[in-house]
Amino acid sequence: MKNIDFKKYLASKAEYVNSALKRFLPKDNSVISQGMRYSVLAGGKRLRPIFVFLAAELLGVKSKNVLPAACAVEYLHTYSLVHDDLPAMDNDDLRRGMPTSHKKFGEAAAILCGDALLAEAFNLITKSNAADKNINEAIKILSDYSGYQGMIAGQAEDTLETGGWSEKSKKVLEKKLKFIQIKKTAALIVASLKIGAVLAGADKKDLKALETYGTNIGIAFQIADDILDVYADKKLLGKNGSDADNDKLTALSLFGKEEAERRADEHIRKAKKALSIFGDKAEIFLQLADYMSSRNY
Repeated sequence: MKNIDFKKYLASKAEYVNSALKRFLPKDNSVISQGMRYSVLAGGKRLRPIFVFLAAELLGVKSKNVLPAACAVEYLHTYSLVHDDLPAMDNDDLRRGMPTSHKKFGEAAAILCGDALLAEAFNLITKSNAADKNINEAIKILSDYSGYQGMIAGQAEDTLETGGWSEKSKKVLEKKLKFIQIKKTAALIVASLKIGAVLAGADKKDLKALETYGTNIGIAFQIADDILDVYADKKLLGKNGSDADNDKLTALSLFGKEEAERRADEHIRKAKKALSIFGDKAEIFLQLADYMSSRNY
């Protein structure tokens, strides 16, 4: 892995995911099917499906065996984005440089499109080539990390608990911010890693190492997002709005750019250390960790 072209590697994996998504997505002409295809195939780095692949490959299982599970995670991720963009949430007009789902199809269709992707994610994961007990465990992981105590909890804190920051102590705000980082962003990254690993028959030690890795790169990823939201080229980001517009609590607003970057670097260091048990087999994970905090969109 040390001699690979990392960007080409990610691009090839993303294209592999895109081809599979085109096969799995419904092809009828209903508004909901059109909305599902539009939202899922609008682009994206496909990092979460790639994490499913990498975790499985780390434990000796080929990507093709976990391909449905990888696409299931992308379905669920896309559903969260469709709903995040709604007027009642972040109220965004653009996603990846294109009109958001509710701008293209209307609010009701966007809500139902997200609902459909959420439900179909659990159906799709069952098509993975693995033992039934491992598939059942993967379904539980996806449910736990995306549900009301996982991603939804983070989104609720991020969306509903806005404003009035000057009235709260920095200690309280740091605790709230970490909760958002872990639940809203890191949760689905951890889920992706654990799903790939469980389908490959991982033991508790493997899962713990991948969970620590995923949590830390997830936090670093969110910190990078917070910084990019203010400093990046909006054309590269493919969106117009900002967290500042919505009075969101972010690493940038709480710590400032320099301290936020330092904290991201510290989480990357912790992530890399967590995978030392895998030796050289974890090289691609180390490169991904650096990418998560150094990307420019």
